[in-house]
Amino acid sequence: MNDADEGSNRFRRIREAFALSRDFAVLVFALIVVSLGFGLLGPLMPTFREILDMSEAELGAAYSLFAFAFVFALLPAGLLADKVGRKRMIISGVLLFGVTTYALVLITEPYQFALLRILEGIGAAMVTPAAFALTLDIVPEGRRGVAMGTEGTAQLLGGLAGPALGGLIAGEIDFYVPFYFAAVLAVACAVIVSFIREPKIHRSKDEKISMTTMFSAWRRNAAENNALLPLTVRGFVMGIVQGLWALGLIMFWEDRLDMSHTEVGLAMSLGMATMAIGTIPFGMMSDKYGRIRFIIIGGVLMAGGLAAMAFVTETWHVYALVAFSEFGAAVSNPSVGAMLGDVMSQKERGRVMGAYQTVQGVGNIVGFSALGLMYERISPRAPILSCAGALAAATSIIALFVDETHKAEKKDASRKSLTERALALERDTAVADNLESRDSGYESDGIWRRSI
Repeated sequence: MNDADEGSNRFRRIREAFALSRDFAVLVFALIVVSLGFGLLGPLMPTFREILDMSEAELGAAYSLFAFAFVFALLPAGLLADKVGRKRMIISGVLLFGVTTYALVLITEPYQFALLRILEGIGAAMVTPAAFALTLDIVPEGRRGVAMGTEGTAQLLGGLAGPALGGLIAGEIDFYVPFYFAAVLAVACAVIVSFIREPKIHRSKDEKISMTTMFSAWRRNAAENNALLPLTVRGFVMGIVQGLWALGLIMFWEDRLDMSHTEVGLAMSLGMATMAIGTIPFGMMSDKYGRIRFIIIGGVLMAGGLAAMAFVTETWHVYALVAFSEFGAAVSNPSVGAMLGDVMSQKERGRVMGAYQTVQGVGNIVGFSALGLMYERISPRAPILSCAGALAAATSIIALFVDETHKAEKKDASRKSLTERALALERDTAVADNLESRDSGYESDGIWRRSI
């Protein structure tokens, strides 16, 4: 095979990643739209400190309310994703985001800002487990890795474009115009999602979903597959690391290297760009060669890059290590998401994912609070090295105790196009739906449509 043919095949594989199915393509577009809306507001929210005459402590407390609301709403949100459907939850969540975004234009008091941050956290929790569950519902099992990579890239593209566009609109037109724009994008996302054809959840007539059963869903799935517990431990550690990236590292860069806001922003954008470039190719390789090796390799790269970050002396060192660490995230993240899908029961995905992301959210809160104390009372390097050690330990646990959950593709099977597989899956689903509706009537027995 010559270089031209190899390049053509590589482009075809990337193009097919966005065409796993019609519904997945719609979902990816919707995620780009809503991520753009979130990104628009990123650089503008701190300005409310001056508008509402808030102190730094009050602004920090209002920000933390989003995280607390998100964490505590995840479990019931996962429950509802299984009970009332994925699509209803995602539409409700993004519409709540649209309403709160528009309401930010009208507020005049700090308590109103805090209340809206709580509502935004609830809206984000409504979307997150439902989005993950729907992706698994509409994508063939053998393409979960590339689906996770494509979904991550879509969100990163919106996140990369949003801050620059929001700052430009606010500076050149008016501060509040991006808020109107983001609210419109939220409504557009809800409309786009409504076009997704939602598979049915097949469960027995006597099965009931309640707040009592949702807490046992994760435990039941962990008992059936021993990979879920180590993955959840890794999720908790990654939540702490995310808190470090959002707070501890930025303080370290500014205090030790005297980096400007522009330089910090460039470092973060470089990391996001690295992830956006790498997630789809490594998602494809996860489907082809299996999950474990990429989780381990990515974890080693992230832990190594993070540990080295404690000893930087120049700004270019930061840029290089951010790109190195985020490359590790691009290697591992699609495989982690795909493996989570491999080990979850189909009808309990919303609840199990809600529990998983609750644990990750708790880690995020720990990252904001405990790491800040370590930075102040021990040393600025202490939280960085602690996170690197925890990430290395979590990766080691997965390497030692988790078996591969996805068999590598056979050569003959890989020749079949992704589009053909998706069409075959849709045909099989349609046949099953027809048989189900013939036997039990049209969704009268608690069979719910699933959606993001």
